Amino acid sequence: MSAQDVILGARVAHLRELKAEIARLKAENARLRDESAALAHHFDLALDAAEDLRALPPDGRLVILDGWNLVLGSGKEARTPEELVARTEEYLETHPADRAWIVFDGPRENAFNEGRLRVSYTGGTGAHRADRFILDFLRMARWRGDLSRLRVRTCDRDFRKAVARLAPDVL
Repeated sequence: MSAQDVILGARVAHLRELKAEIARLKAENARLRDESAALAHHFDLALDAAEDLRALPPDGRLVILDGWNLVLGSGKEARTPEELVARTEEYLETHPADRAWIVFDGPRENAFNEGRLRVSYTGGTGAHRADRFILDFLRMARWRGDLSRLRVRTCDRDFRKAVARLAPDVL
């Protein structure tokens, strides 16, 4: 083995290291791009919901529902998302000053309105995305002084504790 072979071997090893670093950086860039898109979407949803909260009549409440928890959790209120939507619409019929917002975890970001009902899917991956999103919205409402106009419905004990630490009167 000559000196040139050693130098060439070192360069090849360095080139492999650089390629591995480029692959790692590309993966991190893709993750950050997806996270940025999700945050932009969440910000749009939060702005829409903040506008709903601002437009409530004086005696109205914005009821935020932890979607999948109320469908799949131990204290579930519905067997399917569609049933939860139907039950929420029934609630809104008997509470004409209120609005409702059901937040689901979901792989694709999506949202739609049906009158005074808003349904959102968070998009992305990972656990507790809807919980984090709702808690962030509660922080914004607390900052604006609107917590008294919110109600959160969930049967997730850990999430209830987090909500109670932030806004004990909304449960």
